[in-house]
Amino acid sequence: MVSVRDPANASTVDNREKKIISLCWNAGALAASYFDIDQLELYAIQQAIEPRPQYVLLRELVRRYQPLFYVISGPTCFLEDCREVLGVSIATTTRTDSSEVAARNTSASSTQSTNVKVVDFSVHAQTTAKGRILSLKLPGMAPESNELECRTYLESILPFEQELLVHSVGNLLLLLDTVGDALSSAQLVTKINLVTPSTQLIIDGLTYEALQIFDTSRHPSGFKCGLDSRGLSVFSLFNKCSSKNGEEWLSRLMTQPIRDREELQHRHNTVQWLLENVRYANQFDQCLKHLSNVGLLYRKILQGTARNTDWKMLKKNLYYLYTLCKVCKLTLDDPRTAGTLVQELGRYSRNPSNALKHVLYTIDKCLDLEKGDEENKVIFRAGLDPTVDQLREQYDGLRQMVMESSRLDLEHLQLDMANVCVTYLPSFGFVISTQVDDQLQRSGIFNNASFDLVFQADNTAYFQISLCKELNDEFGQMVATMIEHELALRTRLTTFVGLKFPEVMGMFKQAGKLDALLSFATVAKMNRYVRPIICDEKVLEIRAGRHVVVEHRNAYRPNETCIGETNSCTISVIAVDTSMGKTTYLKELAIICYLAHIGSFVPASYAKIPILDSIYTRLDHPESIFSGRSSFMSELYQMSNILRNATAKSLVLIDEFGKGTNYLEGKSLLIASIEHLLKRGPSAPITFVTTKFTGIEQFLPPQQRLLKVEVLRQEAREHSRSTDTLDVTSGDPANTSEQLQAAFQLAMRAVAFTMMKYHQSYGQAPATEVARTLIASTPITRVPEHCLEISHPPSRPTYHGTTSMTLPAEPCGNAGEKRNI
Repeated sequence: MVSVRDPANASTVDNREKKIISLCWNAGALAASYFDIDQLELYAIQQAIEPRPQYVLLRELVRRYQPLFYVISGPTCFLEDCREVLGVSIATTTRTDSSEVAARNTSASSTQSTNVKVVDFSVHAQTTAKGRILSLKLPGMAPESNELECRTYLESILPFEQELLVHSVGNLLLLLDTVGDALSSAQLVTKINLVTPSTQLIIDGLTYEALQIFDTSRHPSGFKCGLDSRGLSVFSLFNKCSSKNGEEWLSRLMTQPIRDREELQHRHNTVQWLLENVRYANQFDQCLKHLSNVGLLYRKILQGTARNTDWKMLKKNLYYLYTLCKVCKLTLDDPRTAGTLVQELGRYSRNPSNALKHVLYTIDKCLDLEKGDEENKVIFRAGLDPTVDQLREQYDGLRQMVMESSRLDLEHLQLDMANVCVTYLPSFGFVISTQVDDQLQRSGIFNNASFDLVFQADNTAYFQISLCKELNDEFGQMVATMIEHELALRTRLTTFVGLKFPEVMGMFKQAGKLDALLSFATVAKMNRYVRPIICDEKVLEIRAGRHVVVEHRNAYRPNETCIGETNSCTISVIAVDTSMGKTTYLKELAIICYLAHIGSFVPASYAKIPILDSIYTRLDHPESIFSGRSSFMSELYQMSNILRNATAKSLVLIDEFGKGTNYLEGKSLLIASIEHLLKRGPSAPITFVTTKFTGIEQFLPPQQRLLKVEVLRQEAREHSRSTDTLDVTSGDPANTSEQLQAAFQLAMRAVAFTMMKYHQSYGQAPATEVARTLIASTPITRVPEHCLEISHPPSRPTYHGTTSMTLPAEPCGNAGEKRNI
C-alpha cells in the first residue's frame, strides 16, 4: 500500500494541478501518462526520444502539470537523474531477483519522498501492467463485451506496440487501485486520451518566470524608468473568465502552448468570431457563469454520498450547458462560424440523442428536487415504481404520526418546530432530529425522560420516544424494504448517468475552452490586439509590437521586428552601452510568439509568426542560496540548455550573457556562443542577442549572411558612475598592451582546456593535425592577429589596425550604427 493523497480529498490542495503522473524511461526513450483528478480522465503521452541528461520533455511535463504524485519506473541511472529533474528524494538500490523486491521497497520507503512510488522495471512488472490495462472497463464499452472485444476497444485507443507507454499506463492504473477507498479505478477512469508530444511547444520554467506568465515579480531594472509591474502577470491580465471552469481552462491553455497549426487556426477563428458577434458573446457569458466543476459532483454520485443539493447542482450545470448549446445552434446559419468552437457546440445540440438532453430529462423525471430540499434527502418522484410509492405512503403516515405524538411535548420545551423532523436511520429506526444550539440546551430535553438521546453528530441530535420504538418493532421491515427499493432506483440512475458522463464531461470541457477563448476575445478588444498570421516559413515579422504587461503601467513605444522575408539574418545582435529597454524588447518578442501559440491575438498592428517547437531564453536568473549555483553558474546553465536543445524552429533570446564574470571572459563566452549558432547555418534558430559589449562587432565573423549586428553608443553620459563601485563590464581596458596580453592568455587557456578534454575522452594526446584542427575551431583563438603579434613578434612593422568592412544596410533595421568590422 502506498501513502498517497486520496483523489477524492485532493481538492484541498489549492493552486496546483491535481494530477498523478506515471513516468517510464529506458534506452533514451520516455513514455508518460497522468490522471486528472478533477476530470476523472487518464491521458497517455506517446513514447518519444528523450536522451539523458537533458530530459527536455520530462522537464516540460513536470513544469506543465506539477503533479501531486509520481510513479516512476526505469533503470537505476534514470531513478538517480529523477532526484535532480523532479526535485524529489528517491531511494535506489542494486536490483536483484524478484524475491527481494518487497524487502527492497520496504526499506526504501523510509528514505524516499512520500509522493513518489518506484515500480520495478522488469519483464514481470511490464506483464502485470499490460494485464491491468486489458482488464480495464471504460464507460464507453458495452456492458456485455467479452475479453476480445474489450481488447480490441482498448487497442483502438492505446498503441500497444509502445511497450514503455503500456508499462506507464498500467503502473498508473495499479496505483489508482490502491487509493480509491469507495471507488474502483474502473469508476475513476471515465476516459483515456492519447497525447502526442510533437504537438507541444516547449518552454522551460525559467522562461515562464522571466516572461511573468503567471508570476507577478517585477523586472529588476524597472525602477530606472519608474516602472513597477508588481501585481501584474500575463495570466492576470487575460483572466476575464466568467466561471471557475473557464479559469481552469485558461490556465491549461497558458501552461500548454502548442504547435498544432490546425488547432491554432481553430482557436483564432473562434476568437475572431466572438469579436465580430458581441451580442452572442454576451449571451454565452450569461450561460457560462453558472457552470462549475461537475467532476466533483460525479465522483460523489459514484461514491453514493451525493445529497439532494449535489443532484440539484448537477441539474443546474446541465441546464445552462444545454442552453449554451442551443444558443450556439442559432448561429449555424452564419457561414463565418465554420471552423469555430461555436459551430461544434451548435451542431451537438442538433443531435437528438445527445447525452446532455437525456441526462437532464432523466434527472428531472426521476428526482423531486424541491421536495428533497424540504426533507434534506434524495427523493424519487411518484410513478417510477408502484411498490415504492405504496411503501412511501405508509412511511410518510408513520412519520406524521410520530410528529403529531411528540408535538405537544416539543412545543412545551419551546423548541422551534421548523428545525424538528422525523426520519428513519437504518441503525436506530424512527428518530426525531433537531439542531443542537443554545435553545436546545436550555430546553432541558437532554434531561427529559420522554426523549431518549440515541445519537449525536454534525451539530444534530437524534432522539426517540416510546412510539418510535413501537413503530420500529412493527414496521421496521417495511421501511427496510422501501429503502432497498429506493437504493435499486438510485443504482439504476447512477449507472445511466455514469454511461453518459464521458460525453457530458466532453461538452463541459468544450464550454470551459469557450470561456477561455471568450476571455482572449475580451482582452483583444480592450487592448487592440490583432490576429497573428501563423506560417510554416522561417519568418518573424512584427509591426508596432508592444509588451502586454508594461503597456498597462507606462507609456510604451512600439517596436518593429523583421526576420525572414526582406531580412535573411536569423541571428541579430544588439549592442547598447546603456539602459534602453533591451530586456523588455526581448520579452516582448517572446510573449507575442507565446500568445500566438496558445491561440490568442497579439499586441501589435501586424504579426506574422512561424510555427515554433520551443522558446529558450537567457533573461532573468533567480538567485537563491538554496540553489547551489552562483549567478554566473546559473547563466552558464541556461546557455548550455539553449545550445544543446535549440533547433532550427526555436526562438532563442539571450540578454547580457557573460555579465556575471569579468569583462574578457564574459565577452569571449558570448562570442563563442554566437559563433556556435552561426556554424549551424540554415539550421540556426531565430536568435536575438543583447549586450553592453559595444565592441563585439570586431570579434564576430565578417560577411556572415545570417548575422546582423546593431551597435548603439551613448558618447556623452549625463551621469558618471560612482567611483566606489567596480564596473567590470563598462568598457574595454584602456591599456592596449594589457588588453592584448589578456586576450592571448585567454586564448591559450581555451586551447589548453580543449586539449585536456580531448585527452580525457580518448586517453592520449592529440596528433599534430588534430591539434591544429582543435586550435582552429577554438573561437577565442580568432581574437584577431593581436594574439599572434604578442606570441610571435613580426619582422615587419606592427600593424595595429583592423580591416574595415561595412555590411549593406538592412531594409527594416532600427536606427543606429550598423555592423562595422
